[in-house]
Amino acid sequence: MKLSKNDSKTDKSNTSNPIDEYFQCLSYCDIHPKGIDNDCEVICMERHLKANYW
Repeated sequence: MKLSKNDSKTDKSNTSNPIDEYFQCLSYCDIHPKGIDNDCEVICMERHLKANYW
């Protein structure tokens, strides 16, 4: 089965971006006066960025 140009664009948009997933994860973290909850931020990094960037 051949993919048309439109199909290949759809496939690219459906693939997840680790950085976007990381930022989405951060959006669920608690925000304190001194910044984002450090434990939550570390969990997001390990879950979404570690395998791709470290």
